[in-house]
Amino acid sequence: MSEELRFTTDAGLIDRLGRELVGRQETALIELVKNCYDADAQNVTVTLERRALVIEDDGTGMSREELITGFLRLASTLKVSEPRSRMFGRQRAGRKGIGRFSTQRLGQVLRLRTWTDDTSPGMELVVDWQKFESGRDLSEVPVYLGAEPSRRRGTEIRIEELRDDWSDAQIRRCWRGLLALQQPFPVATIERRPNADPGFKVSFLRNGDLFADPTLVADFQSEILSHHHALIEFRVDEGGTAEWRISQNRFGPDRGWAKIHHSHRDAINPPKYSVLRDVAMKSHYFILRSELLPSFVYTRVRDTLRAEGGIRLYRNGFRVVPYGEPEDDWLRLDQIYSQRGSVLAPIANRNFFGVIEIYDPEGKQFEEHTSREGLIEKEAFLELTGLATAVIVTAVNRIAQDRGRKQSAGGSNQRKANDNLEKLRNAARAARDAEVDHARKSAENNGTEQSVGDDDHTAKPRSSNGESSAALIEESIELIEIQRAELADEATLLRLLATLGLTTSEFSHETGMTFEAVRMDFQAVFDIALEARANDNAFATQADRAKSMLSRLDALTAYLNELASARSVRQLAPVSVSKALSEFKAGVLKLAEKAEIQLTIDVPPYDALYTRPMHAAEIASILLNFFSNSLKALRRVEGERLIHVEAKSEEGNVVIRFSDSGDGIPSDYKEQVFDLFFTTRIAAPAGASNTEQFSGTGLGLWIVQQIISKAGGDIEVVDPPENYSTCIEVRVPAEEEE
Repeated sequence: MSEELRFTTDAGLIDRLGRELVGRQETALIELVKNCYDADAQNVTVTLERRALVIEDDGTGMSREELITGFLRLASTLKVSEPRSRMFGRQRAGRKGIGRFSTQRLGQVLRLRTWTDDTSPGMELVVDWQKFESGRDLSEVPVYLGAEPSRRRGTEIRIEELRDDWSDAQIRRCWRGLLALQQPFPVATIERRPNADPGFKVSFLRNGDLFADPTLVADFQSEILSHHHALIEFRVDEGGTAEWRISQNRFGPDRGWAKIHHSHRDAINPPKYSVLRDVAMKSHYFILRSELLPSFVYTRVRDTLRAEGGIRLYRNGFRVVPYGEPEDDWLRLDQIYSQRGSVLAPIANRNFFGVIEIYDPEGKQFEEHTSREGLIEKEAFLELTGLATAVIVTAVNRIAQDRGRKQSAGGSNQRKANDNLEKLRNAARAARDAEVDHARKSAENNGTEQSVGDDDHTAKPRSSNGESSAALIEESIELIEIQRAELADEATLLRLLATLGLTTSEFSHETGMTFEAVRMDFQAVFDIALEARANDNAFATQADRAKSMLSRLDALTAYLNELASARSVRQLAPVSVSKALSEFKAGVLKLAEKAEIQLTIDVPPYDALYTRPMHAAEIASILLNFFSNSLKALRRVEGERLIHVEAKSEEGNVVIRFSDSGDGIPSDYKEQVFDLFFTTRIAAPAGASNTEQFSGTGLGLWIVQQIISKAGGDIEVVDPPENYSTCIEVRVPAEEEE
């Protein structure tokens, strides 16, 4: 005889769903604001108190039936059965029913009060999420519903005993995220609502005070978007036909709507998309070059696009994250730009501020993950990304064509140079043939039997200095080809070095900007921690070590900031080597002490040792390169680790001798260490970081040699002083006395 049973649910499931369905606290808050939108609210106020979060709206509120069958019923179908809001016909933002889990994710106690009109009493629902613990049946955990006096219509959600602190940075990100729920500018009239919607405004307050921040949309509209170089658009109608266009093109004619399909690149009349429907894109394109933007807005546009640039995605009027976030390359624009290189038109995310709008009320084409972060990559999504990327790349190539830039590797100048070289080769062959013919005729006229290939200085056409014209042309061609190859290698290297230098400068600048605040925060943390663990000697030792490491980082960052400053990089002036050595020692001393290196500096007293005008950062770069090489050499040996730097004036030069007690430079390599790419290190593995990849490439001493050579000086490996194994001597011209 069979027995009838029922499934049961463990109360701990609530906690698990809250953690897994809503990963971040910002996502949880945005989900609750979306519910306000679904309730036809026009105004929402989010208030962060010390240990509570309050969300209040002026929407339609919830009846008792809606509260019980909707909010209190897991995976309810209310939003599925009513896909549009009742008053304004808004497409509902959420269909997964995870709002209740957002409140559990944010805090331990929920107090929900709601009113359906301005005269009737309201209700208060109280839920203590701490009681939903494993081992209890879900149906055994009570929640409490009571009456509330009448007041204006709307809903108030109060979440108490918050699980996470909210820093200013988190509040700022969340505030901007809430603003980003509404599209920054109209894309296409895809969605047609029967009733006029008065709009949706979110106010964010902290401890009762308005959390002030620039309005991102207004800034973009008035100060950023108006300076774009072109507007790129595409649209896909309800039948699947895709079209694209370029308008407001500052470099050439606009291009009207034309059909496109990313999988049929050469088709005159491309087919319709099989799944993709009712989507549109509008993207503002910027070329971030100072000569192409007004000087008073260039920096603002550049910095804004670095932080906010990209193509954002909106589904039924609401933002879908993470698409368009700073680190999200969902259309692979950054990847394409890195593959194309800087010689082609810029096409990175930072060159765009755009919106793709999807109208999919039934969720048939695009479905969000249960975490509410990202779409499931089904066929429609793949068609969308393929189309968007194809339109953007095609449009940028057209705009670059209007600018007269090269569209593929080997542009017009390269072809012209190749054509001219081919003409020179033809001229050389013609000159050689003419010489042979002339020599044959001369031999016949003289009645001799001299071989045509013999060297006849009297018979063959010669240049004014007596050399063969053909030989001169051929030799010139060979020299030109060698120089072209060398220049190509040097240009590639300079782009690499410029990129590395810019990256280092930006990193140094950013760390310097925040280091003071970091230092103060760390000091506060150290003080509190040491007070809490006053008798823990091991912890005190760890804290002292951390302070020491922070101090070393502080000194090195300050040194790099000085090198990266505009004055150091750009201004030519006599450089005091004595001062440079003093700053060098201050910058690297703690690092040397950490590596157990005894660093000594020897300069003459009261002598600044000025060089002829050069870049101040060049002397510092030389010293840092020497120090880096010595650091690696000293780590490879046992015993005393010594670095000694000596500077003095000698025969009209400033002489720097940099010595260390490392493993030395073999005599066979002393002449090669300054050659480009010369290194004895094994290459880093393919999976290594960029820092490891660029370390040991044989660039350092070659760069140093180039700096010294351009300054009119010399560099060589010389015999080291006693107790040292390596010494590199640099001589640069001293400042001339007028």
